[in-house]
Amino acid sequence: MDKKKCTAIVLSAGQGKRMGSAIQKQYIELSGKPIIFYTLDAFQKSAIIDDIVLVVGEGQEKWVRDEIVEKYQLTKVRSIIPGGKERYDSVWAGLRGLHALKDQPEYVFIHDGARMFVDEQILTRGYENVEKFGACVAGMPS
Repeated sequence: MDKKKCTAIVLSAGQGKRMGSAIQKQYIELSGKPIIFYTLDAFQKSAIIDDIVLVVGEGQEKWVRDEIVEKYQLTKVRSIIPGGKERYDSVWAGLRGLHALKDQPEYVFIHDGARMFVDEQILTRGYENVEKFGACVAGMPS
């Protein structure tokens, strides 16, 4: 059976208020690159993911395109759209943003941009479980 088309919606509109930093946590640099880069790079390199819809804070779209997507040549990012006030608003914005894609995905992966430790093994297990059960949520023990 052929692999189904998969799109990742990466949520990067959060303010990170609990962290108490002047910089949103997804934009804090680690080894010279913002945390969001490592998250997006995992999806960029994945054989499972075909497209990325990136949801960012309203007004940050151009900066993110210039300073992250283009700077690091993240070619799977098909659109950058503004998120909402709450996480669920941003998820909904990302889902609505799927309509702009040329080919509609059969599976959608939703991931937080500040969670950079996603890897191909997690994505593969997620894909396999969606194939088997119709939906899945990945989690890691604390």
